[in-house]
Amino acid sequence: MTTVSREVGYATLRVQEPHPGVCWIALNRPERLNAIDRQLGEELYAVLDHALAAPGTRVVVVTGEGRSFCAGDDLGAVEEHLRGIYTHSPVIGTTPDPMYLRIIEMLVTSRVPVIMAVNGDAAGAGAELACAGDLRIASTRARLGSALLNVAQAGGLVMMSRLVGTAKATEIYLSGALLDAREAERLGIFTTVVEHEDLAGVTLAEARRLADAPTAAIGLFKELREQAIGQPVQHALRLQNAVHIRNNAEVVDAVEGATAFIEKRRPRFEGK
Repeated sequence: MTTVSREVGYATLRVQEPHPGVCWIALNRPERLNAIDRQLGEELYAVLDHALAAPGTRVVVVTGEGRSFCAGDDLGAVEEHLRGIYTHSPVIGTTPDPMYLRIIEMLVTSRVPVIMAVNGDAAGAGAELACAGDLRIASTRARLGSALLNVAQAGGLVMMSRLVGTAKATEIYLSGALLDAREAERLGIFTTVVEHEDLAGVTLAEARRLADAPTAAIGLFKELREQAIGQPVQHALRLQNAVHIRNNAEVVDAVEGATAFIEKRRPRFEGK
């Protein structure tokens, strides 16, 4: 990946802007398989909180350094937590909320498109994080699954079920195993699978495409998606129509899109 702008340093992250409007975040605890402890969770939350609110952010990419995407919550920190030692605990302060919960909420409800570039294993909370992407591009080396059964933990249901349904999410949990990349692609968990050495380039190309897209309209689509899930069709269709009306009133790019279509030229979207 060619970096065309600054790289910002953090203890547990690498943050870059490889293309205008693209915030590229790499989890950088490879010695711990990018497992989430308090420091990584706090840094990732802070970076996303800033990036998702910044008017110049058009796309967010999350990936991992080393051979893992994210191994979930750091089991060493979890073991300390169970013994009443909270120094490295992957929770928000003194709340019962784990870091991954708040981070996933932020990504899913944001109005910015999110791409997960899954470079290696995604397990436990890491699998939930991977499933939180609007697009999930994976390396042939990637594997994904709950694996929580192996450490006597319940979880791995909510985000997985949104992609494969409750029955298959239950099967994945009860297996205790990780799916290989092609099986995860077949089930619709991974949007696409590419050769490992092509992952960064393919992801960047997709991020650039979305950065040039009408991202305000994408934001409204994401809002509609979250509101419409589980609603009866009569209610869901009316929610969708309400979003159409808001789109015409709020999205500046809607005029450019219609004009460019009529003039038979490529639209120049501003993400507004």
